[in-house]
Amino acid sequence: MADHKITWFVQDRVIQVRYDSEVTLDHLEEHAVRMCQMVDSVDSPLIHLLIDVAELDKYPKQVTKIGPTLKQLYNHPRVGWSVIYNQDDRIIGFLASAITSMFKVRFRSFKTEQEAFEFLNSVDETLPDLRTFIGKS
Repeated sequence: MADHKITWFVQDRVIQVRYDSEVTLDHLEEHAVRMCQMVDSVDSPLIHLLIDVAELDKYPKQVTKIGPTLKQLYNHPRVGWSVIYNQDDRIIGFLASAITSMFKVRFRSFKTEQEAFEFLNSVDETLPDLRTFIGKS
């Protein structure tokens, strides 16, 4: 059973997604809808996505199916940076890069939480110092 978590990491500014060991196309579609609802529920100009894939080991691998599933989210005008972290799987990196380039999404992938948080702070200086959350998320 899926135990994915989608929460505000920084209230009204940064959404965090934490995947468990398996994600399906249906999960991705549900998550895209949920994140769009979260973005639409606030007035912030840009909402960033932090996506933790540390536990993920089963996932769809067809770009042609994943892309349309995430279209609603990545076409949203207020989605800022999508940052994947705890990522050391070349296939996940390739899929994420291919999908985000399809929609011209601001995207980066990092091996560690620290690198991801430091990057997001470097591109959006209005965020609080995310390094204070390292190991607490």
